Amino acid sequence: MVNPNARQAVHGFTLVETMFALTIFALAALAAVFVATEQLRSTSALEERYLGQLVASNRLAEVHANTIAGSWPPQAEASGEVELGSREWYWQQRTVETVTDDLREVTIAVSRRENGPVIVELSTFVGRR
Repeated sequence: MVNPNARQAVHGFTLVETMFALTIFALAALAAVFVATEQLRSTSALEERYLGQLVASNRLAEVHANTIAGSWPPQAEASGEVELGSREWYWQQRTVETVTDDLREVTIAVSRRENGPVIVELSTFVGRR
């Protein structure tokens, strides 16, 4: 026979256990949001560096093309602006003599703002043909 005064075992979570589980879930959700934010920021920075490298590479290709056409790179500094990826980019070109008379070093520095911080800097050597 069943004793009417006996308590039946209750199955479930206590309030403390539920609060502990919610705390763990909240921390995991915050960590996931942090990782997603960092990923977006990294992707944006990589895209900017990649586009900056394209701007510098394109400018160096122009210098090489002009050299082939007979225009020796001047030693004076040059600068300009170009649009790439729906953004404005500013480049500065520095040409330096080397110990060899028929060789010059050309460096292109690219930034997002005029006289802003340099994002990418590429160098090459151009020889007289």
